[in-house]
Amino acid sequence: MQEQPKERLLDIKNLSIHYITDDSVVHAVNDLSFSVERGETLGIVGETGAGKTTTALGIMKLVPNPPGKIIDGEIVFAGQDLVQKTEPEMRSIRGKKISMIFQDPMTSLNPVIPVRDQIAEVVSLHEDVTAAQAYQKAEEMLELVGIQAERAKDYPHQFSGGMRQRVVIAIALACNPELLIADEPTTALDVTIQAQVLELMKKLKLELKTAMIMITHDLGIVADICDKVAIMYAGNIVEMAKKDDLFKNPKHPYTIGLFNSIPDIEKDEHMLKPVKGDMADPTNLPPGCPFSPRCDFAKPECSENVPVNVAVGDDHFVRCLLYNDSANSVSDNVLEAPVSVSVSEHAPKNPEHSAHSQDTLIEVRDLKKYFKTARGLLHAVDGINFSIARSKTLGLVGESGCGKSTTGRVVLKLIEATGGEVLFKGENILGFNKNKLRSFRENAQIIFQDPFSSLNPRMSVFEIIANPIQINKKATSRHDLRSQVLKLMDTVGLVSRLENAYPHELDGGRRQRIGIARALALKPSFIVQDEPVSALDVSIQAQILNLMKELQEELQLTYLFISHDLGVIKHVCDNVAVMYLGEIVEMSDYNSVFKDPLHPYTKSLLSAIPTPNVEKKRERIILEGDVPSPINLPQGCRFYSRCFMRQDICIEQKPQLTRHSETRQVACHLVKPER
Repeated sequence: MQEQPKERLLDIKNLSIHYITDDSVVHAVNDLSFSVERGETLGIVGETGAGKTTTALGIMKLVPNPPGKIIDGEIVFAGQDLVQKTEPEMRSIRGKKISMIFQDPMTSLNPVIPVRDQIAEVVSLHEDVTAAQAYQKAEEMLELVGIQAERAKDYPHQFSGGMRQRVVIAIALACNPELLIADEPTTALDVTIQAQVLELMKKLKLELKTAMIMITHDLGIVADICDKVAIMYAGNIVEMAKKDDLFKNPKHPYTIGLFNSIPDIEKDEHMLKPVKGDMADPTNLPPGCPFSPRCDFAKPECSENVPVNVAVGDDHFVRCLLYNDSANSVSDNVLEAPVSVSVSEHAPKNPEHSAHSQDTLIEVRDLKKYFKTARGLLHAVDGINFSIARSKTLGLVGESGCGKSTTGRVVLKLIEATGGEVLFKGENILGFNKNKLRSFRENAQIIFQDPFSSLNPRMSVFEIIANPIQINKKATSRHDLRSQVLKLMDTVGLVSRLENAYPHELDGGRRQRIGIARALALKPSFIVQDEPVSALDVSIQAQILNLMKELQEELQLTYLFISHDLGVIKHVCDNVAVMYLGEIVEMSDYNSVFKDPLHPYTKSLLSAIPTPNVEKKRERIILEGDVPSPINLPQGCRFYSRCFMRQDICIEQKPQLTRHSETRQVACHLVKPER
């Protein structure tokens, strides 16, 4: 039987949205066209600045005006052009027919109103119901998204990040909209909570038959949840196809560059291939193809002629001059060459096999950090042990709240330990006086997660990098200081013309490079990296990860790399420690952890990572609930309440971290040592 054609729910035609300021015009969306069918999920993928969020706000008619303005085009939803709708007419559509899930659930929720009331408000606005019926519907929606009705009167701050995102989803779906727009709905979540939310969205899509636009920079999420994919660059779609076709046969050089940038746990290479350069400036778009300055296949005509959509397969379109009739012979070779090169021409060929000294630089013994709270003692770090050899990287991985960042700060004595030892070159730093601690700080630095909040907004790039050199009197003259700063900028890939720029004038990747340069200013031997790439796009993330590997090779650096992303961990680490609720539950060389995880928690973390491989689906283990409270710790195994392999012994006895083989240790009653 022939499949019936689906009905178009949303049809965007030649849409242009600009932000007009006193001194410039930001061309955020440029002549954009695409459609979404009823019940279909479209993934829109691209770097920050591509125009993804502006497109979503345009559909909702929420582009702030001024300075934003829809310049041209149509947004046809269910046969009606939303561009022509008045604000009162749009208010009857938003929430009822089109809903949106925003990136940060905390800023989407009112902190002083119970979650039940926030859901009920949407129901009351769009449906003719009593207050009691609205409250009942709110509780039903909470149950639908996996939150017990007795939590309905709680406030947003009483929920975890994953549960807050579930509340936002409940609000968005309360009136059973025909179209749901999700703008990076899982970016701020751990991989396990992300997996829960994605499974929930897939389930609700099937039950409610809602069409969806998933905006993300994560191709793994797209592979998991979408039917069709649009790759967006500089305000327009450069490639669009059905998911399987695009993932198996990407055509546009930018699309291939995004795939090359992804740290994939199924790949063995340690150096990624990021897209070179930065997103085109929307206030000054280059002539011709906006991607041509970053494209390894660009020809002279690419900087002169604007490409148009070309059909390269069934429902597969690409906007690239390589696929014009005159260039068909070239297009056949696009996939055979790398789209981009590493950030350095001198990247180590086999960084994991470098002939470094294997003596220990950092050793942590029975480290504890407890915090006193009104409800009791919070066990943030509870008796952990590990060591890091010189010029090697230990990856510390786990969900938010497991104690990773606290460990990094205690190791540097940025916060005082409750107990234990931290040995640096054999000396316990926890007993250092001020002079010895100052000397240690020259040898040990930290790179923080947020490259914006960790930089002083009132200081220029030069001043930020120069600051530690000046404080520690490491420059003999002003000329020497400037020479050191410019050398550091060159080392991390910052051009010298940016020395007088301020953090707010730079993108996330450049801001993180400033943080790296500042950390290197005193020539340390040890650096703690606390989620250094979690806030970055995949292409910028790949550049930073490659840079850190190159710097380690050139400067013989030792890293403690903290992350919740095992895909990232695999590409930068020699050894991995998996942390849960203040304890290390598995520790091994990176190869063993990824090829044969032993602890149930490690298995869950690995299975939760979205993979861009649409041909090879991994069995996903969805963990139930959230990490238990570090104040009221369970008597036995701390993972017991969420473990899919639990047995009676697990609730009665606490497992100890024991040696399973020569290269790994595991804390699990179900894992027996090798003989």
